[in-house]
Parts: sequence; structure tokens; C-alpha cells
Amino acid sequence: MIKAFFKIQYCVFLILISWSTAAQVLSIDREIESDSIKNKWLHSVDFSLSSDKLKKNLLDVNSRIETTRFFTNDYVLVGSANNELTLNGNDVLQNEGYVQLRYRDNDKRQWSDESYVQYQWNDALGMEYRQVLGSNLRMRIFDRKGIDLYSGLGVFYEKERWNWSGVDDLVLSTNPNVLNRDLYRLNHYWKFAYALNENLDISAVSYFQFPLNGNFTNMRWYWDLKTNLKISKKTSFVIHYDHTYDNYRLVPIAKYYYSIDFGVQVKW
Repeated sequence: MIKAFFKIQYCVFLILISWSTAAQVLSIDREIESDSIKNKWLHSVDFSLSSDKLKKNLLDVNSRIETTRFFTNDYVLVGSANNELTLNGNDVLQNEGYVQLRYRDNDKRQWSDESYVQYQWNDALGMEYRQVLGSNLRMRIFDRKGIDLYSGLGVFYEKERWNWSGVDDLVLSTNPNVLNRDLYRLNHYWKFAYALNENLDISAVSYFQFPLNGNFTNMRWYWDLKTNLKISKKTSFVIHYDHTYDNYRLVPIAKYYYSIDFGVQVKW
């Protein structure tokens, strides 16, 4: 019992010290999910909505869709999409999201490869798009009933376009042209999942991403954490938090951003 406690503490410590493309916690990364899936397909939808009547109607919608196909070779193909939209009347205050396709081992192998492609945007910050194509070598640190820890190391290609809409007026360039960049990045991550009981589980993924050029030390650091509280067999209450630290952006905006939302997940 004491050894198990210290192992859990050690795992939490690893996650905290290693808090990106928008890499996300997948439904199959949950301990409760991965231990109970028997079908060829798994679908899940996360949804949250809030509305306030101010001078105009303020509407905030956050939705995430994920579909997983399980293959007989113990690999999975995961397609996911996310969109966060905030409207103040007819004015769009925030529109960000991603579409991702990932092929990886279904937590059966000590060592495995995983590949992914992603398209991402964030209008509020000025990121018109970010296109990503990459691959990792994935390693299982341990995987036992109710708890697991995985790590990965790889390289991805990133192509992005930014405008100046997210920049403070005081620091706007005198010639604010659209900026483009493409580069390779070294990618390292930790993924942790723990089921406290059959009704409550947490899962987290944490990424270090280093540009493979003269700015190697200017990393991007992304952390994604989900807490799931089971309401019924197919429904859960979800608390989601993520943050990004990036001091190697194309335009002079803040280095650190975070978001937190509360919603409901339905799976089938």
C-alpha cells in the first residue's frame, strides 16, 4: 500500500514538472475507458454552453467530438475535432479549434510508433492556421489496473500563418503583414491516467516541443487535464483545463494562455 502511494505521488510529480500543437487527452486514454472497451468503434461528444444577456447576447459554446476505430492488430485510428466559439451578438470574440487524425497502439505494447496529422486555428490570437504532421516512438512506463504512465519522443513538421489581430495596438508593427513559418520540432510528452474509483477518473498529457533551429531552447509547453465524474453508463460530467506557454511565436502576443471549462460527455 505504501509503495503504491509513493508510485502515484511520483507519477503526479512527473506530470507537474513536464506541463504544442494542441495535443489532447483522448477518451481511450482514460483508465475506465481503456479497461472496458470491447467494440470496434467508440464515439464521444463533450459539450458545454453558457449564455448571458448583457448589452448584447453573450454566447459561449465549447464542443469536442471523438471517434475511435479499433483494429485486430491492437492499433487504433482516432479522429477528433474541437471548437470553442464565443459570440457577443453578431461579433465573434473567439473562434479556435482543431481537427486531428492519430494512429497508435492501443496500450498493448512496451514500444510502439504513433503518427498524426492536425489542422489548428485560433482567430483571437491571430493564428489563421497551423498544419502539423509528425510521428513518435511511444514507450509504456507501466500500465496496471486503474493507473498507467506512457511517454513519447519524436519529430513533427509544422507550418503556420499568423496575422496581427491578437497584438496590442501599442506594439503593432508599422507594416503588419501576414507572417508565415515552417519548421521541424522535437516532441516529448508524458501521458498519465488514474481511476480513483469506478465513477471518478483523471487523465493528463503534457508536451515539450523544441524548434529544431537556433532557437531550440525556446520551447512550447502544453498541458491538458481532464477530470471525469460518471453520471450514468454513457454520460459523465467533465472538468477540462489546458494551458500553453510559448515564447517563440511569430507575433508579439502573451507567452502564456490557459482555459478551463465544465461540460457533459456522452459516449456510445
